[in-house]
Amino acid sequence: MLLGCAEVPPVGPEASLLRNPTVAFGGTSRFDAGKFAGDWRTLACIGTCDRGARYEVGGQGVLRRETGGVQRAYQISAPGILRARDGKGTLVVMWVDTGFRTAAVGDADGQFAAILDRGAGSVDRTRAATEILDFNGWDISKLRKIQ
Repeated sequence: MLLGCAEVPPVGPEASLLRNPTVAFGGTSRFDAGKFAGDWRTLACIGTCDRGARYEVGGQGVLRRETGGVQRAYQISAPGILRARDGKGTLVVMWVDTGFRTAAVGDADGQFAAILDRGAGSVDRTRAATEILDFNGWDISKLRKIQ
């Protein structure tokens, strides 16, 4: 399922509380910035997460993410690998369903991961996203629903 994805190297011990830092994880080869753009609602998360996010495509391989009224620009360096243009972080889209309705995202530093959805979510897609988080080393026992 993750063939052709770019891996993000494991990080230091500070991430070990939410994610196993010895497990490399990568972005989905299915990633398409145009299809990913738009409004997303956070269904569940690990760590500190916003209730939702808005993504907008910029020029020259840039995807802008707005959360909590703060906008940040990311350079798409590989499918699903979004490196902050200010050099402070990497966001990884680990999985997205074929209809771009549900996604599993997290940061390379292991500070947060989230299951995003464009609507009310579905049990099957949420389960698939949870399995992807687990596969990528996240401690899914810490996954909590966001209302």
